[in-house]
Amino acid sequence: MDVPNNSHTLLHLIHEVNEQTNSDQYPIVVHCTAGVGRTGTYIAIDAMIDKINQEKKVDVYNFVLQMRRERHLMVQTIKQYVFIYRSLLEYYIYGNTRIEANMFQSIYSNLRKNKQALLISEYNKLSLLPIEHVFHHDAHLPDNIDKNRCSQIVPYDHNRVCLSSILGHPYINASFIEGYSNEYSFIITQDPLPETIHEFWRMFIEHDCNCIVQLHTIIESSPKCAIYYPNDIDTTMKISSTSLLKLIGKEIIQEKFIVRQFCLADTRETLSKIIYHYEYLLPISTNDEYENGQSCIPSTLTHSLFDFIGYINKQSNISNQTRYITVHCGNGGPSCSIFCMSVILLDQLKNEHTIDIFQCVRAIQRQRPAMITSLTQYKYLYEMIHKFIEESFDIATIQLSPSFNNSIYDNDQENLNNIF
Repeated sequence: MDVPNNSHTLLHLIHEVNEQTNSDQYPIVVHCTAGVGRTGTYIAIDAMIDKINQEKKVDVYNFVLQMRRERHLMVQTIKQYVFIYRSLLEYYIYGNTRIEANMFQSIYSNLRKNKQALLISEYNKLSLLPIEHVFHHDAHLPDNIDKNRCSQIVPYDHNRVCLSSILGHPYINASFIEGYSNEYSFIITQDPLPETIHEFWRMFIEHDCNCIVQLHTIIESSPKCAIYYPNDIDTTMKISSTSLLKLIGKEIIQEKFIVRQFCLADTRETLSKIIYHYEYLLPISTNDEYENGQSCIPSTLTHSLFDFIGYINKQSNISNQTRYITVHCGNGGPSCSIFCMSVILLDQLKNEHTIDIFQCVRAIQRQRPAMITSLTQYKYLYEMIHKFIEESFDIATIQLSPSFNNSIYDNDQENLNNIF
């Protein structure tokens, strides 16, 4: 049995169950398909968290041994056994990093005290548990190297966007990125090069995506983004011998973004598809670099970004947009992650009335290199949520949930004293 890619969602589930279960509601019934592998893993993690809190120690081996005396094959695989240890390590190092909306302003204020000491400490924790079992062998194959703008910002093998080798070259520098929910996720990719325009548009024919977000930086990447679409209404661009792209609609919104509609036709497959293209005209950052002293610095936060994200969300509800939003900017690096993280966090805030910037950043960093690479970018996400709550979010009716007890932010002053 496989295990989750990360521990924090399961840890959050265990926390929610325990905080909202009264003593007279025990025992808790836990089940999976066979009631041994995933069930045993859940019970072991839950029990060891209690042991950490009460005794400041763990004993996974003897606990699993005792479970197996009571039910055969509890914790079924070595992967599940290792996952227990990793989950407990994550719990011990990180704790509960979720923040309820009506507590966000005061918590963020504390994080910024004393020259942002707590915020810096939190950001530095991101590197305590390294990203494991990720490789980018495919991106560095001889046939693929020239298709990457930056040799350090390439997709991991396990979640790269694969293209059909029958229809053309099978590689594109693009990664599938999990969104807040399965309904809407992302593909992060680099700006098309002249020689990768064909692969870029094949991605829309072969995968479940018909929405593009084009971002800009103050300093453009070199070489510049190739002209990969026609810009005049009713004009057609030949993508390949079998693919044609026609601009059928164009609208400029408040001189801040452009909305285009294309018809992408594949004559070989007798297929046509409507593509929605959103170009954000304001630069989202200084550049899309993260090395050689050229770190990507987010642009000054304005309400235009909220308007842009809101417009895309509104259009997606009325125009049958598919699962993946393809986001491109420069090398497909930090600038793209700033936008995607903004969408993910705003979705989480609106749906749960909570926010977990730390764990959301950890999640995206496991899916592509160069995602949120500096304290400045990390702080930008806090500022973005701070501004949205202050200007656009009604927290008056939100009640503090009992499940947010034992947050790491409950003892901010004590943590601050420990730093100094």
